Amino acid sequence: MLLAGGLPLALTRYAGDALGRGRPGVVIGLARWVRRMAIGAAVIGAAIMVGFGLAGATPRAAWFIAAVVVAASLIQRVPSAVLNGLQKWRAASVVGVVMAVIAAVATVLVLWGGGGIVGMFAVEAAVTLASLVWLWSLSRRAEVTLGSPEPVDPTLRRDFLRYAFIASLGVILTFVVWRRSEFLFLNHYSTDSEIAIYSVAFSSVAALLLIPQAIVGVLLPAVATLLGAGATERIRQGFERAIRLLLVLTLPMTAFAIALGPLTLRVVYGQDFSGAGPVVVLLLIPLPIVTLMNLSKVVLAGMGRQRFQLASGAVGAAANIGLDFALIPHYDAVGAALANAGGQLVSGLPVLVYAIRRIGVAHWEPWPLARTLLASIGAGVAGWVVQDLLGGVAGILVGLAAASVVFAGLAVALRILTVSDAVWLDDLIGRLFGGRLGRLIRICARPQRAGAA
Repeated sequence: MLLAGGLPLALTRYAGDALGRGRPGVVIGLARWVRRMAIGAAVIGAAIMVGFGLAGATPRAAWFIAAVVVAASLIQRVPSAVLNGLQKWRAASVVGVVMAVIAAVATVLVLWGGGGIVGMFAVEAAVTLASLVWLWSLSRRAEVTLGSPEPVDPTLRRDFLRYAFIASLGVILTFVVWRRSEFLFLNHYSTDSEIAIYSVAFSSVAALLLIPQAIVGVLLPAVATLLGAGATERIRQGFERAIRLLLVLTLPMTAFAIALGPLTLRVVYGQDFSGAGPVVVLLLIPLPIVTLMNLSKVVLAGMGRQRFQLASGAVGAAANIGLDFALIPHYDAVGAALANAGGQLVSGLPVLVYAIRRIGVAHWEPWPLARTLLASIGAGVAGWVVQDLLGGVAGILVGLAAASVVFAGLAVALRILTVSDAVWLDDLIGRLFGGRLGRLIRICARPQRAGAA
């Protein structure tokens, strides 16, 4: 991750920008140029891993095989970034899903057969190499449709490298604020059991965040393409709609998780992990805001504006470490959760405010969002009451069903969607489930008043 730095992100962004400017051949030139840099980084990465093995790190074979994984992963990021920049999400996603399933099954079989950690890395190396070949083939096929390659002029190279450098600094800050730096402090100040409790809670919330992150992640090349085409008004409108719809998604998601998460962790991991309940709730509370912060960062990155969020990330990292020192020695895993949430908010809230001011949000539509919050709270309370009464697996399943029914009922009764958002969603996904989803979306929108635009 460190060796790749911001190169894949920069390639995705500038590929989208080139398409928007009507210069698809530039994408091919950029891809070829970045490939050479990626191959150089792959050689360095592989040499580092081999060096650890030669220096006596054990098991030595695992380190040597890991060198193959690192090298193939670094090169693989180039065709993946090209496909993302061209917004060919399905092709890249199919590769990831298929290879992840194969890797999971193969790893289980290898461990079952006594392959140990060396076998695990051997599976990862084989899967990564296969993914590289597949992605490279898809990328080359996509590049053929772009026409003749165009050379990358010196000005574009300077802009690209400056963007990649700033993005690389952001990768380093990501390790501090978003990659569980709290473990270092828990290891020093606390116990193994507190580390386990925090790990389970953090991983659960991280898995939940994958859903909105996947939605937000596809926006970067789209924003870059619109910017390249000069369609800044569409960027503003899309940013407004994304804020509203992400809150419609994450507010009930957060309420459901707070209501059912602690019991779910106890059922899955056992009573010894009951202490993970308060920790997961603390990590869940800022989830809707964190999603909006991620949205702001992606949109600003697509527009090529990174410096403010880099500075904000540095302040957030410092705040995160300061909170680790202040809270973890006294409150263990709970302190780690508070420190992590605090670091994220300090890092991201200024970026959200900056993005709103820079892009310009003219239509907040506060009342539909307030109604969504009310419906989410009602659904969360219903789910919590049911799980508290029943307990166990039955409490989780029935509680989830109760929360879902209550939210759907309140969403219809309170009309949580704006008309424009309902029309957009209906056009996008309304045909699913035989058109039933479209009907549900339409009845969740408040009818327009006569004469309204």
